[in-house]
Amino acid sequence: MSSPFSDLGYSSFNLYIYLLSSMKNSRFRLAVGFASTTAVLLSITPPVIEAQSVLSGTGISEDPEFFITLDTYVKYGGDIDVIDGLTGQAYHSDNAVVKAIHSSFPQIMGGLHMKLLELEARYMNFYLSQGVQHDRELAALAESFGITRFSMDRSRWMVREKAILQRLDQKPFFQIKELVVWEKEYLDEELPDNKWAKNIQFNSDTQSWERRVLTEWNVNTVQVTRWNNGKLNTNVQIVKKLQGLNLETNKGFHIMVGGRGLSRYVQPRDFSEVSVSYPLIVSRKENAEEQIERLQKQIVENLSHLYDPFTWVARRSTRFRTAFSSELINYFKERKYRVKDRDWFDPVICHFLNDVVTVKRYGFKEVYDLYLTQQFANSKSVLGKDLDLLNWHEGENRKGESVNRNRRIWLNFDRPGGARFVMLDAYLRYGDKLIDALREKLTSLKKSEDGKELIQKVIAEVSNVPAEKYIPAAIKAQKTGLEQFREKMNF
Repeated sequence: MSSPFSDLGYSSFNLYIYLLSSMKNSRFRLAVGFASTTAVLLSITPPVIEAQSVLSGTGISEDPEFFITLDTYVKYGGDIDVIDGLTGQAYHSDNAVVKAIHSSFPQIMGGLHMKLLELEARYMNFYLSQGVQHDRELAALAESFGITRFSMDRSRWMVREKAILQRLDQKPFFQIKELVVWEKEYLDEELPDNKWAKNIQFNSDTQSWERRVLTEWNVNTVQVTRWNNGKLNTNVQIVKKLQGLNLETNKGFHIMVGGRGLSRYVQPRDFSEVSVSYPLIVSRKENAEEQIERLQKQIVENLSHLYDPFTWVARRSTRFRTAFSSELINYFKERKYRVKDRDWFDPVICHFLNDVVTVKRYGFKEVYDLYLTQQFANSKSVLGKDLDLLNWHEGENRKGESVNRNRRIWLNFDRPGGARFVMLDAYLRYGDKLIDALREKLTSLKKSEDGKELIQKVIAEVSNVPAEKYIPAAIKAQKTGLEQFREKMNF
């Protein structure tokens, strides 16, 4: 089978980086090539990343073409056993629905696998190529503010994602071990005492049956180093993540055991296969064709949430997008600068510089989207549409935090997060005029000054409005803008 990378112009693993055109050689103009205004706010469109995973974000379960072309996909998942949930024995009943699902399940898995591989390759290539230019522009802009020699360590870019992608290119993560069949007409609230019965339950509130899938992902990374005395030292890192999904509601949990993520030395061979047991409730009274269509769509939607190895690194909604500002902050805090209140000033100026580059490259909506995603749509514990810890039985005591969507947006200039949006507001209004004035003030300092007071003076000077009036007005305007964007994006 040919690799999907070949269709995208990639070798099996190496992602080509397409550099943008070169820019003029000037400390600041090299950074962004800014026009005198910010009239053009959107030149490059980043991928739409509202969903947690790339597959769930495509709405693939509602895509008729996926099912029409099902027979063309390579079968993945191995030989799937069919188990009778009531007896625990092999299922031998002549059921057309079970036969159809058993036959199509490996092709569904194969189609989803290929789709994930293709979309993630495109997604990563976008951020690799744009990241190079973003890095250059941010480094040049930072240097013009006296933050010299900043550069992202590109040798460490996406090393974990690349290992995952290469592993995906070799073979799937999921091994569909068994299809556990429950015939609805024979189901009773008193379930048999076997391991398969633990994954279905009767919900008395909805008066309906629910099913769940639990998965365990294991990675063992061995790193061998040589001490100065010539002796070898072997370090083994074992990391695990647990996932579970309610197959009816598509709500579930995602837990990184011990809070540990992947080592940057992880190799494709370090990932273990993930065994999947999928419970299936069928009815002899329901129309077979309608039942097959409904169950296939349900399986695709379920797996689009479950089959996401990239959550080893971070959620798709934030992956890659926070690296530049955080790395600049970490770099800057180790350097001397003639400002006193560094705890406040460092994150404010670094976020501001990165926001300037982001606005020019992607538009101000990218700043809004990432902020709101971090605040209202990003929980490490949630899998799928919302949190369900699936603690169905005695001894199951999983813990996690849901997304709090009821919190209000709160901005305060005295805190770096609030000051960031005051600076963004001023930049969107005054563009290079603000940048030039702020840079001139900061690079001409002869002694240490209070950074907050200096920024207030610059804002007042550029806007011709006293800072004590401009700042509350800017906060009000930005809160309104964020709330409107939040409502539009349904955060």
